[in-house]
Amino acid sequence: MYLGIQGLYLMIVDRNFISGIPLFIAALLIAPPPIGIARMMKEQFNIDLSITVRVITAIMMLFIAWLSLP
Repeated sequence: MYLGIQGLYLMIVDRNFISGIPLFIAALLIAPPPIGIARMMKEQFNIDLSITVRVITAIMMLFIAWLSLP
């Protein structure tokens, strides 16, 4: 949850989209099923994202955000 809030803050207040978008996407990937992106992918596109894929993708997004922070 805090990753999503920090990502939104970076996008809206600091206008730092390069760091904000990956943080927000990482928060959606590791969020629990009611609000997470994995449930939406399963319901809409019939694609099941395992926890391993979600964690690896979230780590890559956090690494991208870390590299692009000023």
